Amino acid sequence: MVSLRFRLALLLPLAFVSACASAEDRLAEGMALQTQGRYMEAAYRYIDAVEKDGTLTEARDRLIAVGDSAVLQAMDDADELERRGDPVRAAGFYRQVDRMLAASRDVGVRLPIPPDYSAIRRAIFDTAINWQMVQGDAAAEAGRWADAREYYVGARGDYLPSRDQVEESYDAEERLLLEWAEVELVDHRPRSAHIIAQQAMDLRASPARETVLTVRDLQARALEMGTVVIAVPPVMAEDGVREYLGGEFEIELDNVLALDHWNHPPLFVEIADPLILRRELRSLLRGQLVQSPLVVGRALDLIGADLAVMVQLSQIEVLEQDVDRDRHQAIVRKTSGDLLGVRRGDAGQTMDTVTFMTVGGELAYHVVADIFLVDAGGRELHRFQAASRRTGPFTRGEFDGDPRRLQLNDRQARYFDPSVFAEQQAVIEGALLEELAGAIAIGTYDQVLAGVR
Repeated sequence: MVSLRFRLALLLPLAFVSACASAEDRLAEGMALQTQGRYMEAAYRYIDAVEKDGTLTEARDRLIAVGDSAVLQAMDDADELERRGDPVRAAGFYRQVDRMLAASRDVGVRLPIPPDYSAIRRAIFDTAINWQMVQGDAAAEAGRWADAREYYVGARGDYLPSRDQVEESYDAEERLLLEWAEVELVDHRPRSAHIIAQQAMDLRASPARETVLTVRDLQARALEMGTVVIAVPPVMAEDGVREYLGGEFEIELDNVLALDHWNHPPLFVEIADPLILRRELRSLLRGQLVQSPLVVGRALDLIGADLAVMVQLSQIEVLEQDVDRDRHQAIVRKTSGDLLGVRRGDAGQTMDTVTFMTVGGELAYHVVADIFLVDAGGRELHRFQAASRRTGPFTRGEFDGDPRRLQLNDRQARYFDPSVFAEQQAVIEGALLEELAGAIAIGTYDQVLAGVR
């Protein structure tokens, strides 16, 4: 215990010496920088020294002395830049001084500033703000929309703008965005026009009524110009996929797409009435089962759609992974005619002990759908794939014979119950279906919107 107290007693003065040494280092660095005429940097070293050791009087005194030089040097540099026509960089020097003054106040040292500092700084800031606005107007006139917007935003940035100056920059940016959106619409870029118009709406928390009406008109015209109407025929499946999953899977996938994803299209996409589409398809197919692009394309004209989205389940792979096999014993009843009977039971029957297996692991599904975008001429415009991978646990029984002859308890009998295994598959296939529907819809919308600028 005495040894511990002794060690703790030594740690406190050592920590104090370390802190003082660090403060002395900062003091020495500041003196070196001050000798080189780098007053602003020297001031920050002295600020660090005072922060580390408030009793270091020399650092405090030198900070006051060098701070005055740093302010005057920055003001001279700013004055030179303003005369050369660069008020933004000139204002930047005053921002540096403001930060140095704030840092100095944080350590309890208030640096002296010239009596006219605040007035000169305000004039420089106003000049920088006006310059940004003028440059923004020039860029807007030249159609350099992004540059103009950057200037307007900069005008209300770091130069302590007045409320009127802030409002002026917002007004200019709003006019710019509305004009920009109108030009995008004229140039047949409706999606871009819609987005830019919305940015004009979002500039202020409470936009003016005139702005709201202008934006609504722009966006309505953009949607009228750019919206693509797509028709979605029923989902189809290759024979091998349908054989494994059953026809119910494609029907359910079609329902999920129709009720969820196709029912909530993004802007610039509209889904044609599926009931009218299917009625027209039935008429065109006349009992045929295959929906060819040509037939589907003919239906587009009949329902007023621009594109059709044909979905076909094309691949399925199901694997059993991480499989464990366990052996179990069971009694099997045999008739008197069986040769393997070893023990006499009821009249005409013998009983034998046999082995069956339980198999458990992960059932992994991988399903791929081919998606085609078809125009009214039956031409395939785009083709892409959507896929889903899902896994889930499974357990089943294996027996070299008829498992109904095994004498099993209720738990063991479930291993050979087809409905139990079907339930395990159904859980995986349900998740697979939901994921695949999402992938199909997202891929479709991305492809359609890629054609709308």
